[in-house]
Amino acid sequence: MNWNDLERHFSTARLGRYRSSCAGDERKAVSAYVNNMLLAGAMTPMLSVLEIALRNGIHRRMSALYQRPDWWEAWSGAPVFARQIDEVMVAKGRLQRRAEIATPDKIVAELAFGFWSSLFNGAFTAVLWKDLRLVFPRCPRAQRKRQAISSALNQMRDLRNRIFHHEQLIWLHPDLPDLHANGTQVIGWIDPQLVLWLAGFDPLPATWATCRPR
Repeated sequence: MNWNDLERHFSTARLGRYRSSCAGDERKAVSAYVNNMLLAGAMTPMLSVLEIALRNGIHRRMSALYQRPDWWEAWSGAPVFARQIDEVMVAKGRLQRRAEIATPDKIVAELAFGFWSSLFNGAFTAVLWKDLRLVFPRCPRAQRKRQAISSALNQMRDLRNRIFHHEQLIWLHPDLPDLHANGTQVIGWIDPQLVLWLAGFDPLPATWATCRPR
């Protein structure tokens, strides 16, 4: 397809950012756009392993803390958890619209990464951190600080959002290999065996070697 056709489908504003980054060379800009899509796909396995292991680890800890699988219900009426309660209600609404029963497992799967990362905010230090730190049993003691884990999770949340909103990744700073390494480190804090398992099918290293900016 020629440049004008691609602009019509993907917008002048979107492709213009790639053309600017490629000094006006439309051929290089199209190649960069394609490479960006390939890199987005290559980051997905790491982010998927991280998100699912994280939320299930949190679910186990919170279920034990509150002695119920629907532990978020224990927050009812607590102003400090107002945002999280709203997100649970939204998740329940989506399940209802799909005619699905809102079991605890279904709700856990429906909640976004931002919900899980928000539980490490400073506002919840006294209430949740003592139990949430146990989600990361292999995190070195010096790094097992609420602020450090919150920062790492927020970085991964921002990266995930960039990917799923189809934003530029190819020229990010820190670059994708560094971000990938940061996410893999968090996975290792949960369970190092997951890192070894991920390495068996993780496409990011090879994709970056082929698609990185030249």
